[in-house]
Amino acid sequence: MTQSIPTVTFSERLRLRRQETRIDFLMTVPRRHGPIARMSIWGGFFKAHLVTDPVLAHAVLVEQADAFTKGPALTYFMRPMLGNGLLSSEGEFHRKQRRMLAPSFMPKRLAEYATTIVARSDAARRCLRDGETVDVNNVMMRLTLEIVGETLFGAEVGAEAAEVHEALSDAMEQMSRTVRAVIPVPPTWPTPGNRRGMRAVARLDRVIYGLINERRRSGVERNDFLSMLLALRDEAGGSMPDKQVRDEAMTIFLAGHETTANALTWTFYLLAQHPAARERLERELDDHLNGRLPTMADLSKLPYTMMVFKEAMRLYPPAYVIARRALRDVEIEGRLISKGNLAIINIIGMHRDPALFADPERFDPERFSPEAEKTMPKSAFLPFGAGPRVCIGNHFALMEAHLVLATIAQHLRFERAPSAPLVEVEPLVTLRPRGGMPMTVRRRTIEA
Repeated sequence: MTQSIPTVTFSERLRLRRQETRIDFLMTVPRRHGPIARMSIWGGFFKAHLVTDPVLAHAVLVEQADAFTKGPALTYFMRPMLGNGLLSSEGEFHRKQRRMLAPSFMPKRLAEYATTIVARSDAARRCLRDGETVDVNNVMMRLTLEIVGETLFGAEVGAEAAEVHEALSDAMEQMSRTVRAVIPVPPTWPTPGNRRGMRAVARLDRVIYGLINERRRSGVERNDFLSMLLALRDEAGGSMPDKQVRDEAMTIFLAGHETTANALTWTFYLLAQHPAARERLERELDDHLNGRLPTMADLSKLPYTMMVFKEAMRLYPPAYVIARRALRDVEIEGRLISKGNLAIINIIGMHRDPALFADPERFDPERFSPEAEKTMPKSAFLPFGAGPRVCIGNHFALMEAHLVLATIAQHLRFERAPSAPLVEVEPLVTLRPRGGMPMTVRRRTIEA
């Protein structure tokens, strides 16, 4: 016998539609209605279930993953930007593409990327002057874009960083407005907002197709993601169509830079607010590195650095919700999700659930000590999703962030004025800081 599921009220649903109250909605609804709550969205055309429980989330994403497909936000509303790339494709096509693309993210390949990540990070910190105020989010966006450009595409994309960031922001803001609407307008309709979104996608296309065309013209074989895409052959021996190359490249190019940049931005923000944690991080870096650049081999000796980053992703997960649509009637832990209905995995709600994390609003990297992490409930921490659709670049992102933090934090601090207001979150497709992250650069002297 299935259990009844409480229903979100109309006034509560209004808070979901507004950017300013969306995170508050995701935090308060589970406290009022429990681990799963039902609601109507998009003029009642869709029924959705907000899931804020690791057992239920694990059932949707892992145990019964074959009963669900991606939600319409990715498969339909983001289709103009992502096409049929790995993030939005489905079924056997997705499984085939994932198998073909996986070699670019194997451990051996990741080790080859480490030198570039460190060199780019070191160059970025050397460009920052003591006492100047910078937007840390812009600094991280440019850095991660350069890293993805060189490691995965063998290209110098720093000159396009501002254009990519602006175009990506325009595209995500339009997509976010569409998804928040009472009745979303299809992305193909020529509304003013959709035209702005398509112009933004066209700007991103110029960058991506430029990388593809330049590689084809050069005829140079590189040991990177783009060369692998261009060299792939199907069962009949045919190469991947340019449009599919573009879709896969766009997905990796954007997902590999936007999410990590936001996570690093929030990490430096939290370190500025918690000097004791920052000092412990700096001691670890000073003791082990003593001013030299880190390598892949150093990471196992820098556990607290990774604990800091994971705790930042707990409080500010870049992907703060994940949506799945039921392909058939599915019963999860005695609750029925009917065919066609959505299961919205409330990641930020679980990450800040006091039943899962004591004093959840407190920044405490010790939650991710090796001993503590082993006792964490399965699927309570989901910065990269879980199951067969877990982010293919999760190990790349963790390694990249580990090396970036180790390179920059031993030489620089980012500080905010004591009177500066708390930065608000901007829940677009990812969790950005609203208005950027202005902070003051402080160079530090490494103690022997």
